[in-house]
Amino acid sequence: MYGFLGVVLLVAGAALILSAFRRRETPAGETPPPAGPNRTSLWGGLACVMVGVLLALWPSLAMAHLASVDVGRQDKWAVNPAVGADSPIHWEGNALVADLEAGSGRYAVFPVDWEADRFEASWDITFTRLDLPGQELKLALNGRPETRPRTKLDFASAAVGLMDPGIVNIDDRDHVSGSALEACFSDDVRLRASDANFIVRTSSAGESGKLELDPSFKKGTPFALQLGTRYHCRLAYDRRSGDAALEFNDDAGNRVSRKLEDLKDFTNSVSWFGVTIRGYNRFDKKLDPKKAENGYTRPRVVVRVENIRYSQP
Repeated sequence: MYGFLGVVLLVAGAALILSAFRRRETPAGETPPPAGPNRTSLWGGLACVMVGVLLALWPSLAMAHLASVDVGRQDKWAVNPAVGADSPIHWEGNALVADLEAGSGRYAVFPVDWEADRFEASWDITFTRLDLPGQELKLALNGRPETRPRTKLDFASAAVGLMDPGIVNIDDRDHVSGSALEACFSDDVRLRASDANFIVRTSSAGESGKLELDPSFKKGTPFALQLGTRYHCRLAYDRRSGDAALEFNDDAGNRVSRKLEDLKDFTNSVSWFGVTIRGYNRFDKKLDPKKAENGYTRPRVVVRVENIRYSQP
């Protein structure tokens, strides 16, 4: 809005300055105006130009400076289910501990006044449970004990990042709703973005993150998260370049970099920062209805998030 007003004032100022130097014909019998420009129009035009330049540059000037948001205000976090003595999501000092189950709708998010332009966030994350494809399940099928591996759709995923009021986890190949920009943790470390059109872009070991096919991209080995290891994360987005980046490392020197280029169509409805597993039930839908009979348990991830920092213009 400021940029548009700046352009309008620049055009109006230029018009006033031009009119200040325009010589008008004096009707017969009237005294001609003094030589030189019309001072009222000239000064008015110069004032419009100065204010217009400031307003036109204001978005860029504002984006150049990031201000820290106090995400340490635990009373401002929205948590589902509510924090309590036996809550699966709770605080241990300044650390957020979340026991997330697929299909449960559990989340913890903090409201941020994001203008769809730029942000930076960092946090430390430690996993104490992470159910992945292939892990063994002990079931009782037809009255007999049996061990089966979790299928490729039957695993947990935790997402940390920006999301809209739907608070969705977009680590989902069948994603159809919700705009977000998230670091997703499951059988790999992925950077995913879903714009206002719900078009999902992914940067991972197996996906380049680019819109067009990239013949130079070579698939790598998915990053295997280790339980009990603390990882350091930094997530950033800048509308000026259209790029988002995720930096992920541990104290042993293991490092992952993910990048999405030319992101478009984000809106300021993306207004929450937090951790969630809500939005996609990554469990075996054939087994789940019978879980009371066969001992099936939905996949879970238990995660500790601490040293959270968030900045925006």
